[in-house]
Amino acid sequence: MEMSQCEPRELRELLAFMLAPLVVPLVVTLDLRLWEGGSIGFFIAVIATMVGYVGTLMIGLPLYLLLRNRNATAFLLAPVFGAVIGAVAARLVWSVFGLDRPSDSFGFGGLTGAAVGTVLWLIARPDLLRRGGGAEGSQ
Repeated sequence: MEMSQCEPRELRELLAFMLAPLVVPLVVTLDLRLWEGGSIGFFIAVIATMVGYVGTLMIGLPLYLLLRNRNATAFLLAPVFGAVIGAVAARLVWSVFGLDRPSDSFGFGGLTGAAVGTVLWLIARPDLLRRGGGAEGSQ
């Protein structure tokens, strides 16, 4: 399908899944002040970007589609599920690098995941959509 033929719903969802994962490297960069880290800072930012996209696309996208198809589109679900996904992803990353930081997994990872879920929901706005693709809120 050509971009000019995309419906507003599809375009919002595409943009949401393209932009929301960028919250992860943004938060990591600001939290760790990576601009002062030189090449290691760049490496950490790249890893954070990959983690953001992998978590969002592999877990967040199927969950989003499931919830949307069941009309479970309340705003509160986005940061809650985002926090769970973020905490799990952070715990996996800490484990891969041999770090034992469970509090960071739930605090930092959970809050970052909640931010990703929030941004995703605010862009996609699944609450405005009917199953058939029309907008309920456009009167």
